[in-house]
Amino acid sequence: EEFTSMLSVPVVTPMGHLVGVLNVHTRLRREFTPADVELLRTVAGLVAGAIENARLHRRLAEREEALERFAERMVEWQEHERRRMAGEIHDGISQRIVSLFFHLSAAADAIPGSPGVAAEQVARAQELAGAALDETRSAIAGLRPPVLDDLGLAASLESLGHGFPTLDVHVDVATLSMAEHAETAVYRTAQEAMQNAAKHADAHSVRVRLYRQKDRAVLEVTDDGTGFDMAGAPAAGAPGGPTGLGLAGMRERAELLGGRLELTSSPGRGTTVRLTIPYLPSAQC
Repeated sequence: EEFTSMLSVPVVTPMGHLVGVLNVHTRLRREFTPADVELLRTVAGLVAGAIENARLHRRLAEREEALERFAERMVEWQEHERRRMAGEIHDGISQRIVSLFFHLSAAADAIPGSPGVAAEQVARAQELAGAALDETRSAIAGLRPPVLDDLGLAASLESLGHGFPTLDVHVDVATLSMAEHAETAVYRTAQEAMQNAAKHADAHSVRVRLYRQKDRAVLEVTDDGTGFDMAGAPAAGAPGGPTGLGLAGMRERAELLGGRLELTSSPGRGTTVRLTIPYLPSAQC
């Protein structure tokens, strides 16, 4: 339709974002007055507010949905950890304690007439007790590392390098206040990546970086090892590549936190493990 006069005002949200232009057309010639302009600006402001509210509502709904998915993944992760711990206790610690009981019982029966046999049974019982203690410590360490509570994430990552005497470890980490489960995932991923570098990649140096990228926390562990061809990644435990179970565990942790794990490598140029997860300050979790 043809028109003779037109008045246009920008549609700007309260945050200062331009979302459109509001136009008024007339078929007859008209001189728009300042009052007309002010009225149209008022209408444009109402339209902008409605648009902004709709956007905020949509973002809130998306965030609530993401939090629900995150909560579901956390429950699944907790159940997985409970099953894993139950299996380790049943298959390892409990079996050793049963054997320990029988060896001590046999020693008690042998003491009166066969002290030599009793001594052998006690020695075996001591070995089993030591093995059970080691497995118990290992099971406890498989949960949240105590060092995180003692030192915090940044200092824990720095101290992690001391456990790999064959590696020259360079640490550049930001001090981020994160939820406990996120800190554990970051620490375990760094630990596994450094173990792979030391045991399988023939690396001499490793660089560990932790930083915030907008609403994400990013961990990068880069080594100068042999590397491997990404198109033909090595099998579990093969030289230059990560162990199969270790890599699977790192990826599982990343996915359960709503993040991702990326692996980049090439022959002779080392390997980089990059963990990216949502950054949620500990106060919000």
